Amino acid sequence: MSERKNMLDGLENQLEKEKQLLSRRRMALRLADNPDFKQLILREFMVEESARYVHTSCDPAVSPENRADALALAQAAGHLKRYLSVVVQMGARAENEVPNIEEAIEQLRAEGDD
Repeated sequence: MSERKNMLDGLENQLEKEKQLLSRRRMALRLADNPDFKQLILREFMVEESARYVHTSCDPAVSPENRADALALAQAAGHLKRYLSVVVQMGARAENEVPNIEEAIEQLRAEGDD
């Protein structure tokens, strides 16, 4: 396989991955705009339930095992928030990369036509 063909294959694979990141970003943003998601996940789970779990995690009347479980559940909201943030950030980066990769692919294809 020629070096140009290898480069083209690599760029096409990268383009596909970047488009997947962009698609996931769009999904996350749609979720963030969904009223049910806002209510059930962002408000009830990430705020109200997490606060309840934090309180339970430091209640001496609760067994150490149940306190540890409560703390893990409280932290789950933070992990979800971080995950969604990373999905949006990576998708934003991909949005900037896609045109550059497409341009590089076109240039390689044009060189091959010469």
